[in-house]
Amino acid sequence: MIRQVLWDWNGTLLDDLQYAINVRNRVFPTFGLPGLESVADYHAQFTFPVRTYYERAGVTDETFEAVAHAWMDEYVRGFDTVRLHGDARSALDRLAHGKICQAVLSASKQDMLAEQIARFGIAPYFAVLLGLGDIYAGSKQEIARRYLQGCGISPQETCLIGDTLHDAEVAQAVGAGCVLVARGHQSRQTLLEAGVPVMQSLEQAVDWIMNA
Repeated sequence: MIRQVLWDWNGTLLDDLQYAINVRNRVFPTFGLPGLESVADYHAQFTFPVRTYYERAGVTDETFEAVAHAWMDEYVRGFDTVRLHGDARSALDRLAHGKICQAVLSASKQDMLAEQIARFGIAPYFAVLLGLGDIYAGSKQEIARRYLQGCGISPQETCLIGDTLHDAEVAQAVGAGCVLVARGHQSRQTLLEAGVPVMQSLEQAVDWIMNA
């Protein structure tokens, strides 16, 4: 029985796939790097840690920090145009009504994560927001491990909902379950490599959790 859900943020609750592509296409060419023509092109390159994704895109060690900061500045600048996925609030409601504890586990910087979630008025759903200490989107594994050691709910009673292989890797590393949703930052074909349930919507993911 699942008593707790750890939500990924970008691409999972937050519908920012196309927005992230648009930001890249505005920023990367200013560093002499090519833009992307399609979601498929983005999916072919995107991975965690973000530094590896940037390397695939042609960013060097010398330019990584400059590109990362320029991308983040541009992302934040237009964030008020980004929306939640259409079924995000209903998914949060269903879990709340089912007395399932909810938290956010994100590779976003902690203060930025809190500001973004506050904008949508959904902070009351979450027991805690778990973000990183910088903008470089490294691994979420250690944050998840520390949280699960002290939250009072075992990893075996916890399920992570995400949109990338990294979410599945984190869940496996900490002993939690995982459901992936194939409409975010990695393709369904890629997500199937994880060997966990892959859904097309948050409603389907919640159905699976409620019946687990």
